[in-house]
Amino acid sequence: VKPETEFHAEVIVEIVNTAINAMEKLGLSQEEALNGILSQVAVQVDAKAMAHANQLNQQLHEIYKSLNI
Repeated sequence: VKPETEFHAEVIVEIVNTAINAMEKLGLSQEEALNGILSQVAVQVDAKAMAHANQLNQQLHEIYKSLNI
C-alpha cells in the first residue's frame, strides 16, 4: 500500500498531464499549456507556496529536462 502523499502526488501528476494533453488537442503547445496552468496556480496559491515551487524549480528543472520525458 502506497503512502497517502505518494498517491496524491501521482494523482496530481496524472491530472496535470491530462490537462496538458487536452490543451494540446485544442492547439496549444506543451509550453503554452504549462504556462497557462502555472499562471492560474500562481494567482491562486499563497506566496509561501510559490516560493517553495520556485525553489523546487531551481533544484530539479535541469534533472527533469535531462530525462527527456
